[in-house]
This record gives sequence, C-alpha cells and structure tokens, in this order.
Amino acid sequence: MTNKIKYGLKNVHYAVITESSGEVSYGTPVHIPGAVNLTLSPAGEKVRFAADDREDYFAENINNGYDGNLEMALIPDEFRRDVLGDTIDSNGALVENANATVKKFALMFEFDGDAKKTRHVLYNVLAARPGIEGTTRSNTKEPKTDSLEIEVRPAIDTSDVKAKVKQGDPQYATFFASVYLKNAVTNSADDPDPFSKTSADDVTVDVTSTSGSTAVKSVYVDGVPVGFASLSISGVDVTIDKTYIGNLTNGDHTILIEFTQGNAVSVTLTVGA
Repeated sequence: MTNKIKYGLKNVHYAVITESSGEVSYGTPVHIPGAVNLTLSPAGEKVRFAADDREDYFAENINNGYDGNLEMALIPDEFRRDVLGDTIDSNGALVENANATVKKFALMFEFDGDAKKTRHVLYNVLAARPGIEGTTRSNTKEPKTDSLEIEVRPAIDTSDVKAKVKQGDPQYATFFASVYLKNAVTNSADDPDPFSKTSADDVTVDVTSTSGSTAVKSVYVDGVPVGFASLSISGVDVTIDKTYIGNLTNGDHTILIEFTQGNAVSVTLTVGA
C-alpha cells in the first residue's frame, strides 16, 4: 500500500452497525482501551479515458474509502463478541466459530498530539480476524500487540466515508456518546447564573437548538436524574426548582440535558450560601 498515514491514537470507540432495508443505525459507542496506532491508505481507482487526442478527456478518482491496520494492546473480548462474532459458552469460554458473522461498525477516535484535539469517525468499517502471535519469555520484556486489518468504505445509506469535529465545535463534548451524523441537530447552552441559598430563585438553563422540533428527554445533576416534578420546560429551555437546587452542597455542579435530537449539553452551576 502507498500513501500510508500512521496516527497515534486515544479515545478509540466502536459502534456496531445495524442495517435493515437499506437503513443504517449505529449502536452506542464502546470504548476500546489500549489503542496504539491506526494506519490508513486511500482505496480507489483512477479512471482515465482518452479522446480527441487528449489523454485527460475524461478523468475521475473513485473514492472507495481506505484500507489499513488498527493496532491495539489487546483486542477486548467485548469487541470479539460484538464485532467478530465470538460467543461465550456455558463454561465462560470465548469461542470462535467458522460460521460466525462479522459485523460492520463505525470507528471513532482522537489523534494523540493533535493541537486541535480533532475527533474523527469512520462510518463503515469491516475488520478481518486477527492473527495469533506469542513468544517465549526471555530476560527482556517486549510487549506484543494485536492488529486488525480493516477496510473503511462509504456508508451504505449516505456514502459518507468519514467526518471530524475540532475542539470548540458544538458536537465536540459529546462526540463519543453517539455516532455523529451529517447535518445533525446542534444544541448549545451557557452556564446559568450562580445560585445563592439566601436569595434562592429557580435555575434556568437557556438552550439554543438548530432544530425547531427537538425536545428535552432527560435532565441530570451530577449524574443523578432530576424528576420532572422538579422541572419546568419551555421549548428546549430547562428550569430546575429552587428547592431541588437548595439541597445541593455548596460548590460547582454539572447539569446535563439530553434531547430527542442532537447532542446533549453540559453546563456548570455554582451553588453558594
């Protein structure tokens, strides 16, 4: 392969693809610990047609995605089950079967050392079975890694090959929570005013959304769901009852709002005496 690009990796996730009647859906991304490197080479053909005494009468480069290799410290058993089709038997053994169906998945990751901390998704990835390698122990220890040959192809439904977002983009903070889709609804919010227990008011989070039809799905404070009895919702703006907030300890607290469309938003509320 030529034009190889080798990346140091972190925050690697996979999301299994489900296809039904040409419609594609992605599972919740799962983190892969111990990712080492990703090597990718462009896949495709150069089409040339000569006419009218010109070699470049018609010229086109066909984008078939990429071919490459994903190297990690150890392929997790969860990945082997979810993607490679291995199964767990009644004794807890991980079994590879010749008739297993390998599933396609989206691959999400971040470059190590990238100043912009860009996050990426490859939409349609197929992995080959990994090889098996081992060495006899000696006086020196040299860790061995697992490698997967992968094919990255255009998405079945959209033909999109990949996408990326950089730090500061609306979808960045929750990028690994779900597979980013083109023209996805974008939600954003600013931190609410600090809350004072001596002159308490309800806390309102003002949310801006690019969709006029999205709705609030759930609200969390420090990871704990807030019951709708303590919430007042107007469009995508969320107000939390002062009684609920007044029971929090003094200091900073994280409010997370999830929506029926688009990314979740996370803001910081400061609670004081």
